[in-house]
Amino acid sequence: MGDCTMTARAWEQTAWNWQDNVEPFLSLYGIDPESSWSLLSFSENSVFRIDTQEGDVFILRLHRPHYRSVDEILSEITFIEQLRADNILHTPAIIPTLAGNALAHTGEGEQEQHAVLFAYQPGEMPSEADLPEKFQELGRISAQLHSYTISHDVLKRLNRPVWDVDVAIGENAMWGCWRHTRAMTPEQTCLLDAADRMVRAELERYGRPGNRWGLLHGDMRLTNILHSGGQTSIIDFDDCGFGWHMYEFACACTFMECSRDIAAIAGAWLKGYRQIRPLSEEDVQIIPTLLMLRRLLMVGWFTTHQHSAEARALESGFLEESLTMARGYLDGTFLPGLTRVTEEA
Repeated sequence: MGDCTMTARAWEQTAWNWQDNVEPFLSLYGIDPESSWSLLSFSENSVFRIDTQEGDVFILRLHRPHYRSVDEILSEITFIEQLRADNILHTPAIIPTLAGNALAHTGEGEQEQHAVLFAYQPGEMPSEADLPEKFQELGRISAQLHSYTISHDVLKRLNRPVWDVDVAIGENAMWGCWRHTRAMTPEQTCLLDAADRMVRAELERYGRPGNRWGLLHGDMRLTNILHSGGQTSIIDFDDCGFGWHMYEFACACTFMECSRDIAAIAGAWLKGYRQIRPLSEEDVQIIPTLLMLRRLLMVGWFTTHQHSAEARALESGFLEESLTMARGYLDGTFLPGLTRVTEEA
């Protein structure tokens, strides 16, 4: 499973600009070096749109050194290819190198790097208008995915991160620990520590039976959904790993946990999910805990992602919102009456 020790090295400053290292990979795919490229995102990895002079378009993902092992990346590729082969959901194809490899490689030692090339998927990201309707679709897609991964033995053996409590919010958390946030007061640290301890206790009680735990997409936010001609495509499986099925909802709500619409969003997602898979009362009631887990994870994420435009844009007020959410979680006023809301959705 995923190695957090290796991942910790990924956030160390490197002496070379791996995030701009596009050109060496183009020849491995037979792409004209005169092609143009533009940066789409720079967070865990660096993602570019490639436009060839012939009019072809590709998406190239440059992997951050030391963030994912070769086996982890190949496991993600296996997951994507199985989903496509069995027509479980629509996601862009992976383009092999001229040598027939799904994973490209350049450099050695400290400048060793890997990349994956994807077919371009046209489409528009959903707007944030009428969120319940959109989250109902996400719930249905999530349940389809989970039903598939539960029944597919090969996928259970993939080498992907295990999104348990320690990987998410432990001292050596994959994306950084919330405790390392600068400028937190002792009182603020005490509040988040209380939420941290309650999250751990609740998830210990909830457990990991097979009907609650399995392989997830791990980042099924609206930003990773594309709509085109009535077709919904899911992109960006880089965070896929093993976790609680209801954590898929928490991931989908990243940066939205404190929205005034969160109860309606939760009800809609669960309504869509239940169209495919049954859920117990315990599954519904664990959602506030998993949302708090995700929020603490994201507080830690800011400690390692100051290079990210998304982090810089969202950082203002994030800690204060997180503290307010933690207070509500601890006193039971965060998402109260969730069962009633989901029954009415």
